[in-house]
Amino acid sequence: WLEPGDLILVSSKKPRFPATSIRSYQSNLYTEDHACWQHVAISAGRFDIIEATAFGVKFCTYWHYMTGDHNIKVRRLANADKATRTMVALYAAAQVRSWYGYSNLSNIAAILAGADAWRKPLITSGVICSQLYVESCMKAGFFLANFPSQNVSPAYLSICDLLETQPLKWVKA
Repeated sequence: WLEPGDLILVSSKKPRFPATSIRSYQSNLYTEDHACWQHVAISAGRFDIIEATAFGVKFCTYWHYMTGDHNIKVRRLANADKATRTMVALYAAAQVRSWYGYSNLSNIAAILAGADAWRKPLITSGVICSQLYVESCMKAGFFLANFPSQNVSPAYLSICDLLETQPLKWVKA
């Protein structure tokens, strides 16, 4: 099973817009093995996840990612005990029904294209998938980025040295 607070990176095997745009922008700063991730979700434990989608933050199961159409990478906070990782999941769950942060996307695109990471967005409402994870970690006492949380991308979470990649025992190698 996945443990509460685990980060789930998702990449479509046949990406379409907006996934292709996310990958393209991320490839400006990251190698392909990190730039390929276009979405993240947070494990609530067992089959349940919390994720920020175009319809807002929702609580659901991960089965729609287990169809063979996606690549999955699971990462876990290094040096965090189970209680702390559970708090990450709890803080993420508290954001269920929050709006999706469409206004943050243009800022991330500009940063991935070379703009200053401290650039202030025009509007900061809602939350995007990677921001949901980073802010939940911050509330649990783990700071994953040295720049504003609304500017974090899935590629950054794929390479972040404060997270450890976990083996997927149910997936064929």
